[in-house]
Amino acid sequence: MIAHTGDGGFFEGLIAIRVKDVVTVKRDLSFEERFARTQPEWPPTAPANLDLDTTAGLLRGMSAISPMIAIEQERRFHSRMAWIGVVHEITKRWLWLRLVRPNATWRKRPLGYKLRRITKVFISDRYLTALAAIAGTGPTH
Repeated sequence: MIAHTGDGGFFEGLIAIRVKDVVTVKRDLSFEERFARTQPEWPPTAPANLDLDTTAGLLRGMSAISPMIAIEQERRFHSRMAWIGVVHEITKRWLWLRLVRPNATWRKRPLGYKLRRITKVFISDRYLTALAAIAGTGPTH
C-alpha cells in the first residue's frame, strides 16, 4: 500500500507499508483531512511505474525518486525505530544501506537488512529532506 503523508494534503512524503500488516483503518475526521480533499493533489496517487509486487522492486523505485530512504522493521522491534540512508545494494534477500546518523554524519560501512523483515519504507518527508540537505545524499569519505 502506498500513501502520502503530511498535513493538510500537501505532498510531504511517500510511505509504503505491507497490506498484510494493516490491522485497522480509521477515518480521519480532522480539519486537515477535510482540507486535503479540497486540494488539486486529491486523491493522492502512487508514482507511475512503482513496483509494488516485491520489496526489492519497491526499494529500487523509491530510491530512484529520492536517494534518502527510511525503513522500519516493526514486527521485529515492536517500535517505530527507523534506519535512514541511501541504498548501497539490493540483493535477492538483503538491502544494504549506507546509514546517516541523526547528526547528519555518515557511517563508514553499509549495514544489511533482510528484505522480508522490512515493514515500512518512506521517502521525501520533511525530516529526510532536511537530513539530506545537511548530510548530502551520500558518504563523503
